[in-house]
Amino acid sequence: MGYWRNHMATVVTGAFAAVLTGLWMPMVDFAPILNFVFIMAVPIMWFLVLTCWLSQKSVDWTTKHSHEHPVHQKKSLSNTKQFKLQQLIK
Repeated sequence: MGYWRNHMATVVTGAFAAVLTGLWMPMVDFAPILNFVFIMAVPIMWFLVLTCWLSQKSVDWTTKHSHEHPVHQKKSLSNTKQFKLQQLIK
């Protein structure tokens, strides 16, 4: 599970998409061809972020993984439960 709750791909692609989005405006005036590159790259990266997030949510839902670790306790029958169980059997 980890700290990122299996969303490492989402976090990495999101960071890269954020960097690309932040670099878009300063780089447009640098070279005109970069405007086309950023027009293509930025929406594709944000689409990949959405796809990674949705696929991980889908996997979590289908496999019933929760992000918390359940504490398993030993369960034993108490005397009253054993007595009631014996009465039901009779």
